[in-house]
Formats: sequence, C-alpha cells, structure tokens
Amino acid sequence: MTRRLHLLAALAVVWAAAPAHAQDLVCDPGDVEVTALEFSGNVAFADAALAAGIVTTPSSRSRRAFRLFGQRRCLDRQQFALDAVRLRLFYRNHGYVAATVDTQVVAAGTGRVRVRFAITEGAPVTVSELIIEGTDSIVGRDELLARLAVQRGAPFDKYAIEESRDSLSRRLRNSGYPDADVFVGYDTHVAAHTATVRFSVQAGPRVRLGRVAVDARPRNGAKRGLTDSAVLRVAGIAEGDVYSEERLERAKRALYQTEAFDQVAVLTDPTIARGDTARVGVTLSVVEGYMRVGRTAAGYGTLDCFRATGDLTQYNFLGGAARLDLHGRVSKLGISEPITGAAALCPQAKADPYSRDLNYYIGASATRGALFRRFTPSVTLYSERRSEYKSFLRSAPIGSSFSLSRALGIISQTAGYSVEFGKTEAQPALLCAVFNACEDADRQSFSRQQRLAVASFAFTRETGDSPIDPSRGTSLRVEMRTAGRHTGSDPALQFNKLLVDGAVYRTLSPDVILAARLRVGAVVGPSLGFSTAALYVPPHERLFAGGPTTVRGFSQNELGPAVYIASSYDTVRVNGLPGGNPANPADTVFFRAVADGPGERTVPTGGNALMVANIEARFRSPILPNLLQLTGFVDVGEVWNRGTPGANLGFGALRWTPGVGVRLRTLIGFVGFNLAHNSYRRPGGAAYFDTPVSVGGALLCVSPGNSLRVSRTADGQTTQATGSCPASFAPPQSAAFLRRLNFSMSIGQAF
Repeated sequence: MTRRLHLLAALAVVWAAAPAHAQDLVCDPGDVEVTALEFSGNVAFADAALAAGIVTTPSSRSRRAFRLFGQRRCLDRQQFALDAVRLRLFYRNHGYVAATVDTQVVAAGTGRVRVRFAITEGAPVTVSELIIEGTDSIVGRDELLARLAVQRGAPFDKYAIEESRDSLSRRLRNSGYPDADVFVGYDTHVAAHTATVRFSVQAGPRVRLGRVAVDARPRNGAKRGLTDSAVLRVAGIAEGDVYSEERLERAKRALYQTEAFDQVAVLTDPTIARGDTARVGVTLSVVEGYMRVGRTAAGYGTLDCFRATGDLTQYNFLGGAARLDLHGRVSKLGISEPITGAAALCPQAKADPYSRDLNYYIGASATRGALFRRFTPSVTLYSERRSEYKSFLRSAPIGSSFSLSRALGIISQTAGYSVEFGKTEAQPALLCAVFNACEDADRQSFSRQQRLAVASFAFTRETGDSPIDPSRGTSLRVEMRTAGRHTGSDPALQFNKLLVDGAVYRTLSPDVILAARLRVGAVVGPSLGFSTAALYVPPHERLFAGGPTTVRGFSQNELGPAVYIASSYDTVRVNGLPGGNPANPADTVFFRAVADGPGERTVPTGGNALMVANIEARFRSPILPNLLQLTGFVDVGEVWNRGTPGANLGFGALRWTPGVGVRLRTLIGFVGFNLAHNSYRRPGGAAYFDTPVSVGGALLCVSPGNSLRVSRTADGQTTQATGSCPASFAPPQSAAFLRRLNFSMSIGQAF
C-alpha cells in the first residue's frame, strides 16, 4: 500500500511539473470551450500563481471578447481532474497540508463552459524551530545566515527550504569553501501544525587560489594579440585570493566582455593542502578572436532622412587588453548641404531650419580593463554637430570626456566628466521668448563659443526578459548632470539636471502584455531651487517631450511651451482696426499675426520641468501573430517652464492622448505605426515674424494685443519698440475629429 502511494505521489509530481503549453488543448469536434478560469477560497496565493501551475487554460482574451478570432482552448477533462491534484500538491508543498480542492464546471452557452476550483486552505503548518548546525567555525557566519527564505514562524514551505539550502551552499562556495555541502532534515507535527527544520553544514577546509595560469591560443592562422599579463589584468584574480565561484564567473564574464575572445573557460585544479592553508590552482583558457573589427550601417528616419555609421575597433591597443574604438556618424543625408536631392523622401525635415546642416560625429575612445572596484575607464575625443527638431543646432568642434562604468548583472553605473568648446544656435524666437534675448546683439552673445564642462552620473537597473520586447520585469534609469564653476564650466553655463525614467512590464495572459512607464525631470540653477526659473540653460540641455517615444498625441517635441513664427502679419491701430501709418506719430500702430496665414511654424522651446507617463497594452495579433503586434495606449504628460507667468505645475495641466498602434517585426526589431487622438488646443505663445536678413533681419513681435509700437525712421525703415512679447497668440485648431489625429512612426517599442 505504501509503495502504491509513493508511486501515485511521484506521478502527481510529474503531472504538476508539466507546463500548460505542453498539453493538447486544441478543440476537436464535440469539445467545449473554456471561457473563464476561476478560483475561490484562495487567500495565501493569488489566482495568477495558481493558474501558472495547472494545465486548464481559457481561450485568449480576443477570442472571449469577439468570438471571431484568437486562440480557442477547450476542456481536457482528464487534465482538469489532474489539475485538482496539482493544486493540492502545490498547497501541501507550501505548508498547507489540510488544503482541499473541489472542481466545478458551469455552462456558459452552447459549447462553452466556465471552470472553477473551490479551495479550502485550512491552517498552515508553521516552522516552530529552525536549527543550523556546523557553522560555528565558518568565517563570515553572520552573512552566511542572513535573510534566508525559511524563517521561524513562517509556513513550512518546502520550496523555501530548498531555496535556503541552495543559498547556504552558494554563499559557502563564494566564501572560500568549494567543497561545502548542506543537508536538510525536518520533522512535522501535523496535529499541532508545527515543524522542526534542521540544516547540517559540512563546510570543509577554507581554500585560497594557488597559481593562476594562462592558456591562450590565437585565432587560426594569426599571431598572439594579447599578453598573459593583459589576460590576468582583465580577469582580476590573483594567487592568494579567497576562493569564490562568483569571482571566477566574474573573471570569465570580464574576459568575454572585452570581445577579444571567441572562447573563454576558467578551469580549477584539485585542492592541495599546503601547511595550514588549502590551495586550488586556476587556469584561464582562452581562444582569441579578431583583433581588429570594422562595421558599417545605413538607415532612414523621418527626422534624420538618410544616415550612416561606421566603426573600427582595435582590441589589443598598445599591446594590452585596452580597446580603441573609432566611430563616425552622419545624418541629414539627402536634405543637407552638400548632399541634397531627397527632400521629397523626408517631408518632416522641410519644416526644420536645422536640417539644412549636416549632422555628424567623429570620435575616438580608448577603454581598458576594469579597475577601481571593477569600474571600466574610458577616454574619448570627439567633434560633432547635432540638432534637435525645430529647436537648436549644437556645434562642438572639439570635446573630450572621461567615464568610469561598471556592470553588475542587472545593474550598471556610469560616472563621467566632459568638456567641450562649442556653441548652440537656437531659433531667434526661442531665445527671445525664453531668455529675453530679443536683440540681435544679445542673441549673438548666446551663440558664441563657450566652454561647457559637465559632471554626470547614471544608474540603470534592468530586469526585463528581453531588451527588444520585454514581457515581464522592470527598468529604471536615473541620470544626473551638473555644470558650473565647480566643474570648470563657463560662468554663463550653470545648471543641475535630473532625469528619472522607470518602466514595468507584466504578462497578463499568453496574448497580452501590459507595459507602463513614468518619466520625470527637472533642470534647476546653481542654488538647486525648484520654485523659480533656472538661469540660462543651453537649449540642448532643456527638456522636451512629444513624439513616438513620449506622448504620441503630439508631434516631435511639441508638447509644452512653444513660440510661433508667423508667415504674414497685419498692421493695426490701437483700436484693433487694420491699417495705420507708421510714419504718422499721431497714428499708433502695432503688428498682429495673421492667425490662419500659410506656413505658420511652431518652435518648441522645451522647459525646465517634465512629466511623462504611458500605459500600453500589447496584444498578439490574430492575423499573422508572429509578424504583427497590436497596441492600445494612453499617454499623458506636460513640459513646463517654472518661474514664468502662467506656468501651472499641477496635475490638472497634464495632457492625455489615447491611441492605437501596430508593430511590425523586422530584422532590425519592431517598426511601429501609431495613431493618437489629441483633443487639446496648441498652447498659446508669443508670435514673431522673422524678417529676412536681406531686409534687415529683425525679429518682430506680432502677438495679438502687443504694446510694442511701430514707427518709421527718417530713412524710411520701419522699427518696433523694445519690450517683452506677450504669449497671446492662439494658433487655430480644427474641430474635425480626423484633424485631431496625430500619426507617428518609430523603430523599436515606444519604451
């Protein structure tokens, strides 16, 4: 009888371990479809945890909602009965030995049923005594026993017990005890609902590393590229170090991360006792790859038009394990001088004055193996020119940066310092509206060559299951940047900037993934005050939002403050009537933009405070499911200029834009197409008329109701009085639904 019970228990374990996708739930004629899977009575465990351990699965959400497409799953009555056994075994292994499970099948229409598991959990068996033997002489005993999964007073959970055994074994092997073993025993008292758990530790001798040898082989037909000392320096282990499996694995990973080796193995010799100390020899066995690698790529983007990149990497720079990277990048090809002729293929770039300049980057970076607590140092020299859509052009003829980066599994950290001599050319209307530089001489002072020195720190934590299309996990990135006298920056360039970007990914069902993201940022002056506007901040350090990766209901960078460039204007008298004679001192005349004039241009000014939130459901497409993904999303956000009149940092100022999208899986990742609805009027702002240079190049305020009087000089030139230009221009907005839809395209997921 006992042997039969043991056999049944073994079969139950096998069935419980079988994943649901390995079962045949295909619907045959006469089968009934499962429209709902329900659990009742479960308190200790969520429905999702119970559903993950059984076979019975309902039809996909799209199938249940529309009944026309999606995956249809039917009831396998044999597996349904075994699911009750799996659930009882699940509860028993978690300490609920008295748990019972009943099953119910309820008709939900012709050929459709709802299934329910009614659970009575009962009181769990708890750990009344936890004994860990054999640890008195172990070095680092407190760290060894800290934060174990099994605890006194907790349920008698066999999974937690096994996890604790694995933790003890792993910690011992990482603390110098390679031969350690841990044995588990327990006594249960079902009637009293208590259990005693005992761990017996047999640590063995504490071991240090002996001789660390290098066995390096070159690529077939090539000569050795790296010396033994370079390999040892990258590995970061030496004779006399305390034995640690984790440290040996880190050495292997560090060698692979140089990308100079095709194969890496870390081999250990048998332990040898030398006096009172045991030693184990280590051999680093590596096969070198190519010491010099080149890469080229080309692509197309709606903002960059055609672009190209090229890289050349030398892995044995200066004869060691240092790495030299030469990188070049060029964009705006086809629309910028001297390579033009493709303007018709890049329609968005036509409205961007900075797309007339070729964007480029040329840089050289030298990186060597990890130093300073596993930080990898890197030095870069570069020259670049880059632009932000409709906002600014940043030219840095020469720049340099130094960084220390460290990757610790899911966590990476980077500290950096950069110095560049450059200038930022911004839209005259932006400089006038944001920085009160309305005269040409003032604007010239902003665009002169200046020294910008920035210290930065970035922290990233990624737990997603895929860097391209995560279905579970989280991501967090925190970036801080500071410039001022303390960093050696030009006195006119002082700011502190903080950006926090986090995302969460959850699988709701095999067909649905829920993704959510929150991004907040602020730029402040040297006093670190948030209540007033920052001092002058270079336009390329301001915060922008709007577009396919932030708030998709707005065009690129057009969420938040903006100024407008009118294509035409009227002259009006003080009473608002058109006409007037600027030559007549008695006739007070002003400029006023023609609101519906052709070619009106929006100039995003960015801001010094930002908040963006996104929530998106990603559905497996019922048509071509391996190629297409459908999305429904709601984006919300706003960009503010703190310290300016009318800036409302409250949540009531946030802009909400819902939408739908399609993702197409390609060889380069997902290509996304989004359609979002924007019910908001464009923000009011100052309106200007940018007079051509050929007739003076003046920037005229044409906002409605402005009080900057127009007059004519003795030589016949029309001039405007100096002063602030009010943000009273209200761009026209169509009431038609279709005109409120914003289309965008992107490569990769939105976040």
